[in-house]
Amino acid sequence: MKAVWILHDIVLTDDIQDLLDEMGIVGMSRWRRMTGRGPQSGTRMDTHVWPGANSGAFVVVDDAVADRLMGRLQILRSEIGAQTGVWAFTTPVLETLK
Repeated sequence: MKAVWILHDIVLTDDIQDLLDEMGIVGMSRWRRMTGRGPQSGTRMDTHVWPGANSGAFVVVDDAVADRLMGRLQILRSEIGAQTGVWAFTTPVLETLK
């Protein structure tokens, strides 16, 4: 199993949720509003000086599903460009509660 961490511009929240729904991924956690800075997308601190915010989602899925999800996220990133901001990475899940 793998954990997939998805960090994105808050304006893409519906797109990310649609992608998860389309793939049948039901279990997830979301951070509704985060601040930060990306090397290409710029600074988003949710203030009048640095407007904008990010959001994040976290899912734990089988390796094959994680690989498909990462592929779909790469396509989304390629379609929208780097300025809007989508970033994702995986980490191994060694144990879960039964």
